[in-house]
Amino acid sequence: MKNVLLVFGGKSYEHDISVVTASQIYNKTKIKDLNLVLLYISRDNKFYIYKNNKFNLKDFALSSFDSKSKKFLEVSFVSGENNRLFVKTLFGIKEYLTVSEAIICCHGGIGEDGRLESFFECFGISCSAGGSMALSICMNKYLFKQVMKGLDIPTVRGIRISKFDFENFKKDVYFKLRFLKFPVVIKQNNGGSSIGLFVAKDLSEFENMIVDAFEFDNEVIVERYIAGAREFNVAVIGDTEKFEVSEIDEPLKQHEILSFSDKYLSDGTGKTSKIDNSLKNSMASQSRKLPADIPDELRDRIKFLASKIFKSLNLHGIVRIDFLYDEKNSKIYVCEVNAVPGSLSYYFFKENKILVNSLTQRLIEIAEENKTKNNFFNSDFSTNILD
Repeated sequence: MKNVLLVFGGKSYEHDISVVTASQIYNKTKIKDLNLVLLYISRDNKFYIYKNNKFNLKDFALSSFDSKSKKFLEVSFVSGENNRLFVKTLFGIKEYLTVSEAIICCHGGIGEDGRLESFFECFGISCSAGGSMALSICMNKYLFKQVMKGLDIPTVRGIRISKFDFENFKKDVYFKLRFLKFPVVIKQNNGGSSIGLFVAKDLSEFENMIVDAFEFDNEVIVERYIAGAREFNVAVIGDTEKFEVSEIDEPLKQHEILSFSDKYLSDGTGKTSKIDNSLKNSMASQSRKLPADIPDELRDRIKFLASKIFKSLNLHGIVRIDFLYDEKNSKIYVCEVNAVPGSLSYYFFKENKILVNSLTQRLIEIAEENKTKNNFFNSDFSTNILD
């Protein structure tokens, strides 16, 4: 029996969406001789093995989570020898099991910014999402813009503003703001799910909204607002040697920007439904056109840019890349790379028959291949410095 970690949760504003993603993958994966070990990271970044017979979303709700419950075993540490996990019990530290790979379902936080992958790889556990440097670049929107600029890939013009600068150097902030003109989009520099995302139509709204945005991050990105822009998403699965680009979708939105409710509370028809019904499907239930109704030339351009980004950043796993299209000026811009997308973007590949079962298997294979590549190089080098 092969033990593979399914990792989810974490100290992130996207904690709850991560739990939903993990439940989808876990409940729909039926692979012989595969044991998906549920490794939950709590809101304070503590690690637990979740061992309930059924994945119950309510066990992870803020109001009902109980780390002392028999459903949770606190992980004490991981040993690099044979990739062993140890847990805390009433009788002390006990070896629980050995694991080979990890499928990452964490959105935001340490699970999506590369730190978790780096931690696991120290103990010989290879991950389905990465590499760690690519993840950190994708998480930091300002850094991502700079890398895209170096690759000659267009992004929407924007500036980075720190909370410190806004509180102490407002004149400098307002000077930079003049080059964007209102309206502007304000969003947290690190994060996703359209949380902490605002559109300011004038300076008064900007001053109020940026304060709200700083509740989610110490840095925000302020971008030029493109009126009437269409949004397109595309998924890529594999590694730089072998990858597949999905068909392009166009999310349908009820607001001027794609909101949290558009992404997660849509019932699939464009209407907002109750959270307990719609969140069970997460991004898979979002109202969208798939494939998007666009000219072949634009479709080819988006797929070309997606491939270039995936290869240039040396990504692996499954990612979703979001684009903005200025239809008036016929310009396409890359917005961001979601290195651990909601629902792991399995719904993009339905026509290709990569459903959850085969998606899980493919992610395990990607992690295995990544481990083989990393172990190929000689890391032994002897000197007499310490003799």
